[in-house]
Amino acid sequence: MGRWVALSAAADPKAAWTKASAEQRFFNSTGLGLTVAVLLAYALGGVVFGYLPVFVLEGFAVLQGMAAWLGAAGTTILAAGWAAHLVQRHWSSASPTACTTFRHICYVAVATCVCVIVLAEVSGGALSGLRWGGLAPASEWLLAPLPWVWRELLPLGSPKVTGKLFLTGGAAFALALLFLKGFKWPRAFMFFLGATACIAGFYFLGDAALDYGAARGLPGASPDYAKELKANPGRYNAWNFLTWLGALACLAYGVLMVSISLAIPARDFEAMAARS
Repeated sequence: MGRWVALSAAADPKAAWTKASAEQRFFNSTGLGLTVAVLLAYALGGVVFGYLPVFVLEGFAVLQGMAAWLGAAGTTILAAGWAAHLVQRHWSSASPTACTTFRHICYVAVATCVCVIVLAEVSGGALSGLRWGGLAPASEWLLAPLPWVWRELLPLGSPKVTGKLFLTGGAAFALALLFLKGFKWPRAFMFFLGATACIAGFYFLGDAALDYGAARGLPGASPDYAKELKANPGRYNAWNFLTWLGALACLAYGVLMVSISLAIPARDFEAMAARS
């Protein structure tokens, strides 16, 4: 048996993570753990709703049926492969050889899933034709707590507020670039980049609330939303969940980056600036 530790003996001594300060290692592992959690939630959405929105060069496409399940499986395997980094770094009795081998197996499996999906979709969506729906397409538990707070979040989706969010987010991102390329102040760059992510999170919160409420009795909403939800609840909820998950992820990453800007010692930021 073993236990979770700040630095495992199995951690690669040649890796940049091992050579970093304790504060940097903590935030790096926290960010990696957050990414693993987001990937698992995204995959779970594909299994529950039977649809999996994915980003491609032309925008978002939607996998459905067996393709969605295979995409969810590949995402879960990728999360497991990245989680192996955390095990190697922080589990006291971890084996570096076993962790490395496990990651390689995961990456091969993910590549296989992607290749099968791409070939199937290019050849006419053979996997999508296999009507293997989600476990509970009409369920709302995965959207929690959105079903209880969507009315309170609606103001974030109003044109007046979204306009201010766009302006504020654009200004925060411009300041982040300024401190990255101009003044080269990594602490300020990280702070404003985190602020940009938080602002994006607030925007997506309003968007998710509007999507949810529009199909469930929001006054003034088009009846087409309710019809779409009734006709294909899995597809509608999958899109709604993607927006909701994106909002939570942006807020979480934003808070993490702002915390880094405030907690990392000055010497570490000076070293980062020197390397850049």
